[in-house]
Amino acid sequence: MCGISGIIGQIDNSKKNILKDMLISQAHRGPDGHRILITKSSLLGFSRLKIIDFNNRSMQPMVSEDKKHVLLFNGEIYNYKSLKNKIGNSYNFRTSSDTEVLLAVLILYGIKGLKYINGMFAFCYYDVQNEIYTLVRDRFGQKPLYFAENNNNFYFASEIKSLLAGGICNKANFKNVASYLYDGHVDCTNETFFKEIRQVNPGSFIQVKNAKIILSKKWYNIETIRFKDDQKVNSENIKYVDHLLSKVCEEHLNSDTPIGVALSGGLDSSSMLASMQKNKSNLSNTCFSVDYEKGVSEKKWIRSAAKYFDKKSIVSTYKVKAFLNDFDKMIYSHEGPLGGLANCAMENLYKKVNQANIKVLLDGTGLDEAFGGYRIHHLIYINRLLQNNDETYSINKDCYCDKWKINEEEFLKEINNLKKQFNVVQDGTSFNQNIYSTDFFESMRDTHTHKKIDNLADVRDHLINYLLCSKIPKNTRIKDRQSMSYSIELRMPFLDHRLIELGLSLEEESYFKGGLTKSIIRNVMQNKLPNTIRLSQKRSIQAPQAEWLSTPAVSGMVLDIINSNAFKERGIFNFKKIYSAFNDFLKYGAPNTFHIWQWINIEKFFQIFIDRPFKKEFSKLKIEFIELK
Repeated sequence: MCGISGIIGQIDNSKKNILKDMLISQAHRGPDGHRILITKSSLLGFSRLKIIDFNNRSMQPMVSEDKKHVLLFNGEIYNYKSLKNKIGNSYNFRTSSDTEVLLAVLILYGIKGLKYINGMFAFCYYDVQNEIYTLVRDRFGQKPLYFAENNNNFYFASEIKSLLAGGICNKANFKNVASYLYDGHVDCTNETFFKEIRQVNPGSFIQVKNAKIILSKKWYNIETIRFKDDQKVNSENIKYVDHLLSKVCEEHLNSDTPIGVALSGGLDSSSMLASMQKNKSNLSNTCFSVDYEKGVSEKKWIRSAAKYFDKKSIVSTYKVKAFLNDFDKMIYSHEGPLGGLANCAMENLYKKVNQANIKVLLDGTGLDEAFGGYRIHHLIYINRLLQNNDETYSINKDCYCDKWKINEEEFLKEINNLKKQFNVVQDGTSFNQNIYSTDFFESMRDTHTHKKIDNLADVRDHLINYLLCSKIPKNTRIKDRQSMSYSIELRMPFLDHRLIELGLSLEEESYFKGGLTKSIIRNVMQNKLPNTIRLSQKRSIQAPQAEWLSTPAVSGMVLDIINSNAFKERGIFNFKKIYSAFNDFLKYGAPNTFHIWQWINIEKFFQIFIDRPFKKEFSKLKIEFIELK
């Protein structure tokens, strides 16, 4: 795990200083060593976080023995040991690192070899003889990779801050700003919130020659996979899901440093822990969790799960004061809007993990998107049964009402709300064009390049949309940037493509049997988890966002933001309508906290990144320079 950056094109001494600035800006990603490789057409920079093979022989950029291949790699290859055995005598290994295994795969098989890789990664592979640089990103975008073209040079880096430190213009991309304000989606395309900066899309690669992109292509596309026709859930399938969960989790324990677990007390993180208990030796005895100063408390579930696995539990209580202190820092770390108060609370967790000297942390993201974990998808499934006059509609409807603890009138209201289709957000409100300036609203009309999913579509289509647009792209950006700001490698076993593909191949009914989401996972966890955890319905409201926004301290911050001259003159918002909408929330509890969150996040983003020249960080970072000869 690390930070990578590079400049391809005309190389001179001034570029060396620029790349040093780029490395310094993201040094938090790899505090254990820094190196720049000088080639005839590039500067390749690396900051190392030591996870596997601490020896300096595994330092990057890694150059092959014949000097014809160079790899600059951020991430982890979880199946590197089995791949190394498979390669055998076809490659002369000099290290015990996963980096060299990836390099060997690329040398032996080229880009086609990526199908053998299980991992999270973003890398630059340099074919020295052909002068081609290939920039690649993993299947679901767990690791970031940004690029920009400037003055006949090509720049790339793990973080946008690195490119800004390299002199790339910080002009805002209003197309992306408009799309975020319209429906909350971000990172659905290769565009960013910066006009001059793009990203390599998940499951894609680009090739660069003479500082120009010569090829851009997908190497993995879940939308084109031909899934088996709705596999029925039976004992054999349940056994296989159990086997694959254990196999994936075992691979994610490959590390030469202790591994911690982020534990919520819910089904996902508990299932992750249950699937790796046979490999206890590499796991820290401590789990890390968050709770809130005000609002819904999950301590009883957290403590129950920790006790069941005989783990020590460190629960960090996230307070209003901490949120106010951290807000600007988090916007800077995330390089864009925050995901919500639940993501902000993770700031406290990562601080605790860092203080405990844990460099690797496991996270349960991914089960919901592959195995039907969201209430909205459960409702879509019931509605499809209704529309198709399915004979099982009535019993499924009753189970839904029972497990989600609602009456039939409330259920029918939820069904009717599905007809609204798009732009209904988490708090139940819809996009309101009146709160934006007329000119800006008009500019929104052509911003929505991502795919819209009809609420009568298959649940599988909705889950794929969550993986590609609605949820996972935003989550992976936030989780990577926030954890790495504390030099922590965050691993997400349930985003393994084998698990995702298996989950998406199941029949819809298997997701929601008995009125519970992720039904097959609950079956797998029988006798592995206590029923209080295994059969507990997803707790959809975890963070007290509305409550906190109404406190004097936080509402005061919001008022300071929307009353500022910068906000009024931004050209995005209709100040009077915004002010009125916020007062409606404070006085009458209007359910519009999702939009309030958007306003303050976008304004803070502009203030920190756009309104003034990007401020470079200064450090006496010790950087080793080597030359490719």
